[in-house]
Amino acid sequence: MLRPLLDASSYLDLSVLEAGKEACIAEKTVEFTPKRYPLLHYVYAGRGTFNANGKRYNLKAGDCFYIPAGSTASYQAESENPWSYFWIGLGGSRAESLLSLAGLDEAHPVGTDVTKAWRHHFEKIYDSYFLHGGFGLDCLVEAYGLLYEMTENVKTETPLAKDKGHIQAAKAFIRNNYQFHISILDVASSVGVSPNYLANLFKMEGEISPKSYLTRVRMEAAGNLLANTSTSVSDIARAVGYANPLHFSKAFHLYYGMSPLNYRLEQGGHQ
Repeated sequence: MLRPLLDASSYLDLSVLEAGKEACIAEKTVEFTPKRYPLLHYVYAGRGTFNANGKRYNLKAGDCFYIPAGSTASYQAESENPWSYFWIGLGGSRAESLLSLAGLDEAHPVGTDVTKAWRHHFEKIYDSYFLHGGFGLDCLVEAYGLLYEMTENVKTETPLAKDKGHIQAAKAFIRNNYQFHISILDVASSVGVSPNYLANLFKMEGEISPKSYLTRVRMEAAGNLLANTSTSVSDIARAVGYANPLHFSKAFHLYYGMSPLNYRLEQGGHQ
């Protein structure tokens, strides 16, 4: 029976799931395998390139690059001055929304340490992780400290830019939590605004409503499971946040114009 994956980090706003550092050899290339949580890399020496979403970024010491949960990317050390970096994997219900508020999202995966404070936090997180684990208080304090320092880069944003940040944070919260029984109130609370204010932000930006976005994420996840697995409709319903399979089937029909079983047949999915 398919169930949403749960771990202790699901009950925290933020946690550290992995940490590491590496001094790369010349031209070392990494083809990143998608993970269920986002990662941050901080370049503390040398140079390299980061490739994501069809774009290439030339990075140097003081730059940070972000890989969202479930995303692919590749990165390569320079030949003459190969980079060295720290990396951390972040979990928790607000990990990606906090990163978005700090200025990092899929469309903007690179940041620069203008405050000259990020390296200290990456070093402390790395040390604390191997001494006490990712749930140690010292590790969590440093993770929050890092995100606080990163928000210093976006404090001078215009109100419009901040509104866009709220939208991106809300979308990140939905993508990370759609499989649970969340409401639009939960989404709005995660970014510190009211449901009506959040709905108005989406509308002003020409976006579909937060509720419609939640439905779209759930339906696309359900469609993928129907097309690529033999999981029962009831289990898929629960896996995408519907406690009642009948409610799920009705919502699926409204979205795709056909029943889940007919969709599976049309997609040539497993019977």
